[in-house]
Amino acid sequence: MEFYFGLQQARGSKISTSWITLSFLYSMLCMWTSVECWSYYYSNTTMDWQNARDWCKDHYTDMVAIQNQDEIAHLNSWLPRKDGYYWIGIRKIQDVWTWVGTNKPLTTEATNWADNEPNNGRNGKSEGKNEDCVEMYIKRNIQPGKWNDERCGKRKTALCYTAACKNDSCYHGECVETINSHKCECFDGFYGEKCEHVVQCEKDEVTVAEKASFICSHKHGEYSYDSSCQYSCEDGYQLSTSNPMRCTASGNLGKWSERPPTCELVQCNEPSTPEKGFMECSDPLGSSSYQSTCVFSCEEGYVLVGSQSNSLQCEASGHWNDSEPSCVAVQCPVLQEPDNGFVSCGEDVELRFIYGNTCNFSCAAGYRLVGSSTVTCTSAAEWSEVMPRCEAITCQKPEGESHLLTQCSHPFNELRPDSTCSFSCDAGFELQGAPTVQCSEDGEWKADIPTCKVVQCNQPSTPAKGFMECSDPLGSSSYQSTCVFSCEEGYVLVGSQSNSLQCEASGLWNDSEPFCVAVQCPVLQEPENGFVSCGEDVELRFIYGNTCNFSCAAGYRLVGSSTVTCTSAAEWSEVMPRCEAITCQKPEGESHLLTQCSHPFNELRPDSTCSFSCDAGFELQGAPTVQCSEDGEWKADIPTCKAVRCPLLEAPVNGGINCSDAELIYNSQCSFTCNQDHTLHGYEVVTCDRHGNWTGEEPICRAAPPKLNPTTMGLAAGGAVSLSGLSLALWLLKRLRLKRNNFELNSSSDIEDHPQVYKNSIDSLI
Repeated sequence: MEFYFGLQQARGSKISTSWITLSFLYSMLCMWTSVECWSYYYSNTTMDWQNARDWCKDHYTDMVAIQNQDEIAHLNSWLPRKDGYYWIGIRKIQDVWTWVGTNKPLTTEATNWADNEPNNGRNGKSEGKNEDCVEMYIKRNIQPGKWNDERCGKRKTALCYTAACKNDSCYHGECVETINSHKCECFDGFYGEKCEHVVQCEKDEVTVAEKASFICSHKHGEYSYDSSCQYSCEDGYQLSTSNPMRCTASGNLGKWSERPPTCELVQCNEPSTPEKGFMECSDPLGSSSYQSTCVFSCEEGYVLVGSQSNSLQCEASGHWNDSEPSCVAVQCPVLQEPDNGFVSCGEDVELRFIYGNTCNFSCAAGYRLVGSSTVTCTSAAEWSEVMPRCEAITCQKPEGESHLLTQCSHPFNELRPDSTCSFSCDAGFELQGAPTVQCSEDGEWKADIPTCKVVQCNQPSTPAKGFMECSDPLGSSSYQSTCVFSCEEGYVLVGSQSNSLQCEASGLWNDSEPFCVAVQCPVLQEPENGFVSCGEDVELRFIYGNTCNFSCAAGYRLVGSSTVTCTSAAEWSEVMPRCEAITCQKPEGESHLLTQCSHPFNELRPDSTCSFSCDAGFELQGAPTVQCSEDGEWKADIPTCKAVRCPLLEAPVNGGINCSDAELIYNSQCSFTCNQDHTLHGYEVVTCDRHGNWTGEEPICRAAPPKLNPTTMGLAAGGAVSLSGLSLALWLLKRLRLKRNNFELNSSSDIEDHPQVYKNSIDSLI
């Protein structure tokens, strides 16, 4: 089995190069660059896809896996064109295109399919002939370097590679294959060609604050990547941050993850001044910090409890050495109930007679209290007042406000306990309070004397989209109040027989509250080939202020306003729009541009395409094909045609040149002449062809030979023999070079014979 190694071979050329010499030069290039080259190989015979992969794995690493566009360009320029093209390492596995070397699925961004590929043999129409393997077009006239799905049983050239990465290629990183080489992607914290260097952090940045010390550990060398320094503090101090300093990497530079911490003074929870007490603190190092001392005392009438001492000290642990104390009240003598009376000092028996507590006195039925009804325990452990006494009682005549009517069970001067009085109000007013009150045993009415309040109707609400104005002679929304209603523009009043309401003596309005509803516009119909949307609520679709949106079916555009709004005049704000078919305009190109479209120019609908080419002597500038978009615009600019130009020619020495066109475009001609006593050797006229090359070589002007005597002629003849040998050798070398230079891979035709091409004056002279 023969194979080719990294070598370009011109198809159809008669010139060959020594395989041994080129292989030696390629090996020397790999040694000089000090890398293991990632090399490509191909078979000299064709085979099916599976045999092609087995052959690649037997002789090299595997069938080639395409990594990027640069690799595609390299392979397309380097490989010779082969009938049937080349197999590459992609195959459909369980209906997923997969790189066989890595068993990873082909991602969308990594694909390089030719147009309308993959199509599985035109979408698998031929039963049993699925196209599950991939070939690569090399030096194809159309879409070179692109991929095509193909039946795996077809015979094509195997395309293989050998890997550049070795086990020791990268010390602290991942080896990544590249074209004809490899590179190391270093792990965090390492750098260098083989990731052999470790990032270093500045040792001087590891400083020690006052009251602090540290211990460091190093995995990859002192103060290098992943080194860690842990700090600690003296008693009574704590670190500002507990995180250790770690050496991290930012590119090739080391950076500490934390700034060196400081040792901060230990803080105890700030003690609180006890209720009814005082606190004085001494802070030699800082407020409520290590070695702080706080002394407690109480207000008058209170004593200190809850702590073994009246002082606390903050210890190195960050806690006080004892519980915080509190202040409790002193206690007064026990009280006795008065005759015909009672005493109440609260439900908590333990707090009944303590400092600051108050006791309340009351009397039995038919008696009232004479003296203070309350006494308070003082800081001297004594009650603040003389004890009160109880005496018999009567009720006073009830005094009411205006509009109140009163009727009692006894005369006003004989209202004893259990006497009652009843109350009512004038018309338009309602009683506020108890309709009947009773004289209590302590000579007070058991309930407050009621009042008469004007009747209130429920406060009416201003209707949405409307207004309300009220007149209130006796108070807001009260008896005899009147409210008048109206609506905003576009709304009408409904729900009441009148536009006004009056509050009656019953506390009800004389009618229902009105409300405002929007006016309604005519029902809208959908336009032909279009749609109308007025919201999801059917009841609100065509009311005042609502907006309806129009749109068209695919392939149609809206003519007119896309939205209409219902106005206060019950009319729509705009004329109803219509839908018209979307078409693209005929593509207008510059001169020399030839256009061919998939549909007639007046029927270019969305997805129609137009292809472009140029007259002979012109080359296309821009996309060869454009497509009509959904909005009736071409998806790409219309291309132009640019004239092909030949290189500038110079007049021969002792001669002149005359060109038909200063621009030197296609079909331009240049003719050459010589000065007197000189003759023209070479083409008298050259023409610029459609490829931008001249059809002949640049001529030269030679002086006419002088008349020679026989002796001179003999010498000249002898010299001519030697010169003719050298000239013949130079002429042959020149023809070989022209043959080589005239071979162009980018020729527009695979079978076209290339004309003699003029390159430069130096080649012509050789």
